[in-house]
Amino acid sequence: MSWENALQLFCINAFKVNYILDDYEELAREVLSHAQGHPLGIEVIGSSLFGRNVSQWRSALGKLRYNKDRNIMNVLRISFDQLEEEEKEIFLDIACFLHNHLYYNEILSIRGFDYENGIPALIEKSLITCEHGDIYMHKLLMDLGQNIVREKSPKEPLKWGRLWDCKDFEKSMLDNEVKVID
Repeated sequence: MSWENALQLFCINAFKVNYILDDYEELAREVLSHAQGHPLGIEVIGSSLFGRNVSQWRSALGKLRYNKDRNIMNVLRISFDQLEEEEKEIFLDIACFLHNHLYYNEILSIRGFDYENGIPALIEKSLITCEHGDIYMHKLLMDLGQNIVREKSPKEPLKWGRLWDCKDFEKSMLDNEVKVID
């Protein structure tokens, strides 16, 4: 993505206008250098900075600098970390098994989540999109969510809290069967 297009995409998401606000020029350029022209990264970071003051932007940049490898997953993770706890749970459910599910609202409701506020919050932060009543999540964001779930216990899917892959489910059931028999 060209610098001009990246800048315009960032401004639309971070400021809701097509230009950089006065006190944010240097900060915006630094944020864009971390996103490395990746459109999804630019959208997600820009949306997460919308409505925040200069001090909050500097704090977010500190987190970006801390992730020295500048891996796009680390950049996307910052937006996840800024979510409220229930929004995080909704994000993880969508990433693991509801990323283009017709009945997501019913499932989230059964799980006890306030989807009527949680879904718009994720849309506002560019973590999901909604078209014709269906929700969609970019593959990178699904990978992020699934990696976050795996972090809890990388080699033991039974401890994850969410299973979306048949092989992991089978492994969990077999491991659990062995533990029950012992």
